[in-house]
Amino acid sequence: MTKRYILSAAVIAGAYWVNRLWLIPLTASRLLSWHGGDFLAGGLMLCVLNLALAAARRPLVERPLPVSAFLLGCGLFWEFVTPLYLSRSVSDPWDLLAVWLGGTGTLALVRLPRRTPA
Repeated sequence: MTKRYILSAAVIAGAYWVNRLWLIPLTASRLLSWHGGDFLAGGLMLCVLNLALAAARRPLVERPLPVSAFLLGCGLFWEFVTPLYLSRSVSDPWDLLAVWLGGTGTLALVRLPRRTPA
């Protein structure tokens, strides 16, 4: 299962940089620039958490409710605490949804059963 998180983290990090360096400047899309990064960050946060837990030989967080609580906590901090100390940061409650969707979507993809030959 850890290999899936490593692969997911690499794919998400690559998608983030493609979004940041090429898609946002080329499309000027508000959806990509405002919420796309938060969507990808939600998935990356889950991957980093579970890779750190695996490195510490602790159980992974893979049930929907604990994952949702983790993502909500990260999103609340990111959206409401970060603007207090970073002047270029602004609060956007819709970003909480984007973070949650990205993290839970990543969880669903990582947990897909592997196909075994018949």
